[in-house]
Amino acid sequence: MAARTSRRARRATTSRARPKPASRSKSAARGAKVVRRSKPARKPRAAAPASRRPARRPPGTARPSRRRTAAARDRGGAPVAMPNAIGFVAEHLDFTSHDLAGVRRFYTELLGFSNFRHDPAFDYLNVMLGPGVSIGFMPPMPGPPEQWRPPREPALYLVVEDADRAHATLVAKGVTFDQAPTDMPWGDRAALLRDPEGRMVWIAHRARKG
Repeated sequence: MAARTSRRARRATTSRARPKPASRSKSAARGAKVVRRSKPARKPRAAAPASRRPARRPPGTARPSRRRTAAARDRGGAPVAMPNAIGFVAEHLDFTSHDLAGVRRFYTELLGFSNFRHDPAFDYLNVMLGPGVSIGFMPPMPGPPEQWRPPREPALYLVVEDADRAHATLVAKGVTFDQAPTDMPWGDRAALLRDPEGRMVWIAHRARKG
């Protein structure tokens, strides 16, 4: 009995010597969890340079929609012509050339404008530069000296919806024409006038099929 009592006494002494773990309340435990789950604060982003910032739209203006942007172009992908009084739809410049072969090689081979057409009947070279923009070259045409044009002087050739209607509109404004709308040998119907410095300006519409 004495041995058993001494063992119990040693156990009781040992259990008293061991420190008990500190008890935490539920609120403290919750607080610890919140601290562990919280994320470190993000560093503030540096302000973008002024050149990269998008320009602000004036008050009361809306962002243009994609439909409006698409509607601003015609079926061929070229921008719609700016407002004008003659129904302008395309631009063409005519040049007189004394070296048609060299000009053809320069524009169609070196510069690579592969969309071109040569009319042997008039020895006329037409080169498309883009949607609605073209240039033409041909030998000097016979005629009086005032009709002769040096190689670097172009004639402005404005393609319109209806040459007769454009001619009537300008005549009503007092414009004088050198030539009324006429069916030309190359198939267009064109009228000729001059700008205040004497440059030749053609107003023509393409030959209509059928």
